[in-house]
Parts: sequence; C-alpha cells; structure tokens
Amino acid sequence: MKYQAIVLDLDGTLLNEQNQINEVNSAAVRLAVEHGYRVTLASGRPHQMMLPFAKQLNIQEPLICCNGVYQYDLQTNIKLAPKAIETHSLTLLLNLLNDGQFDFTVYAENGIFALQPSAHIKGIASQGDVLNVDLAVQIVADLASLIRQAGAVFKILVPCQDSAALIELRRDISAHFKADLSTPNKLDITAKSASKGSALKHWLKQCGIASHRAVAFGDGDNDKSMLQSVGEPVAMANASPSLKGIANLIITDNNGCGIGQYLRLIIQEGQYRSATRLVTKETL
Repeated sequence: MKYQAIVLDLDGTLLNEQNQINEVNSAAVRLAVEHGYRVTLASGRPHQMMLPFAKQLNIQEPLICCNGVYQYDLQTNIKLAPKAIETHSLTLLLNLLNDGQFDFTVYAENGIFALQPSAHIKGIASQGDVLNVDLAVQIVADLASLIRQAGAVFKILVPCQDSAALIELRRDISAHFKADLSTPNKLDITAKSASKGSALKHWLKQCGIASHRAVAFGDGDNDKSMLQSVGEPVAMANASPSLKGIANLIITDNNGCGIGQYLRLIIQEGQYRSATRLVTKETL
C-alpha cells in the first residue's frame, strides 16, 4: 500500500456548492475506510459542523477542526490539545476589527458569536438547521460581553467583499496571529501556533504513518500547510493559485467527481501492490 492516510478539506473541496458530498465521492471515501486507509477531515469548521459528514463517510479518526486549532476525538467526544487565542490578544484583535468596521464571526467553546446579524451568521444558522445540529449561534451587541460569554475562542472569521482590505488586514496581524484566506473573501484567524499542517503531522505521528504515505485534498490558502505536510498534495480545479502551485495533481472542481475517481485509483493500486507482493512471496 503506497499510501496509508487520506485527509480531506470540506468546503470547496469535498463539499459541492450545495454543501453536499456527491455519491461518487462519498462512496469512494467509504471504500477507502473499508480497505484500511486512515481517513479524516480537516476543516475550518468547528466539530459540530463536521460530525454529520464524518458519520456519512464512516470516519472514525479524530477530526481536524477550526484550521487545526483542535482535534475532536469521535470516540470520547473530547477536544484534543486545543490552541485557543489568548484573552488579551483576543481583546486587542476584536477591538481592531470593530474599529475597522469589519464584520466578524467568533467560533468559541460556548458557541458561535457575532456582534450583529449578517449574511454570514445567518448562513451558519441555516447550515445548522440543515445539518440538524445545535450551533448555539448568538448575537451579543456588546464586545466585552461577547468575549466574556464566548469562553475559549478557537477561530475568528472575517468575511469581506473587499479582498484587498482582507490582504492588508492579514499583513497587519500576521506577526501575532495565524491568518489565512479560506476563500478570496474570507479570512480565518487563529492562534499563531495553530494550523492544519501541524495538526495533521500530530495525527500521522499518533497513527504511526510517515508523511510521504499520506494524501491531502484542499482548495484554500488555509490548506497550504496541510498539503505541504504530505507526500501527495492534491488541489481542486477551484483552488487558489498558490495552492495549485504546491500540488502534485489538480483534479476536477468541488462539484465534480475527481476525489472519488482518484481515491479509487489509489485503492486499486494498493490492491495491485499487495497482490504483487503476495505472488512474489509465494514464488520464492
């Protein structure tokens, strides 16, 4: 078996524009699990918004959540090694965003928070309804009260149609925070030490799998550290230019069946290699 582990981003990668996994891709992921591949999801989402998809795919491995801020153990329902944003830094950052009139959404221990209703926060609430999960979405108009009620903060998402403003914001805060574009109009901000790549490396070490035996699929700049941490980095056709630049392979966009088709090739190759080793051993 050339590869032993498979890691999949959700939004823009495994999920299509209807926030669903098409059956070709879904069946291929389940097949990989059945054939003994270690498979997990790595997303900017909190675990509550990942669990229904993990169940659909028969995934049992810890999930990499909020861009690697924590892993969620499906067997114990425990967040593993969470890297929350330090309270003082959080206060300074949220004041900066508020003063700059940036809309933002806070993903935290006690729910998902915003200062005011927005298209983004309404979209999250709608997704919760569709997935039938309680996301504890709360609008708290006072910033100090929001920080107090949120508890440990895992991620802040800043949606903005002005991509140049997001790039400038990322530059201004990059010395103190990890800030990546999940799409051209969404900036994900986490603790400096958090990334999908670091969480992925930790998971692979726990599994006893070398990084060159792992495959990762992604589309956004927040997937870059993840793709750089595996032997087979795969980008979607809709991926950012910088992510395509580090990928070994570019497959169909997230509305297509490229993930399923490629996974079946990997599984078939693994079966062929195993059969070849068996024949060689018997011949000797």
